[in-house]
Amino acid sequence: MPSEILLKNAVATKANLFEVILLDVVADRYRAIDAIRAGLPASVINDTCAYFEVPTNRIRGIVGLPETTAHTLVKKRANLDAAASGRIWRLADLAAMASDVFENDEAAKEWLRTPNRAFHDVAPMDFLDTEPGANAVRQVLNAIGSGGVA
Repeated sequence: MPSEILLKNAVATKANLFEVILLDVVADRYRAIDAIRAGLPASVINDTCAYFEVPTNRIRGIVGLPETTAHTLVKKRANLDAAASGRIWRLADLAAMASDVFENDEAAKEWLRTPNRAFHDVAPMDFLDTEPGANAVRQVLNAIGSGGVA
């Protein structure tokens, strides 16, 4: 099962599961599809928070997961559903894109979590709960990457 492989890779390397997704699954879109359909381990919520250095409620909001549900899934070592897993993957995909544009992981994380005028003073990562929001973030990153300002 793809999510079990991801979790084993993270445990074996003592890596943050979100970082494993960022480096591994984003690079291989077919594995991403399988992992999303199988569901990512719920512990990825906490690892995503640690990666971005943001509170848990912020990532839960992006993923669309109530606090009690997230807590139960983590406690039971269960997987997220496909929709929540897809949102985590979308966040990883956009983090990878931002890292490419800014050529620096820390700058990319800072840009994603900081309110921006291009997004009506909302942080780009807070747009990633929907595909239209993610498209808006991609569009701005493409503009920055091609010399535009945002």
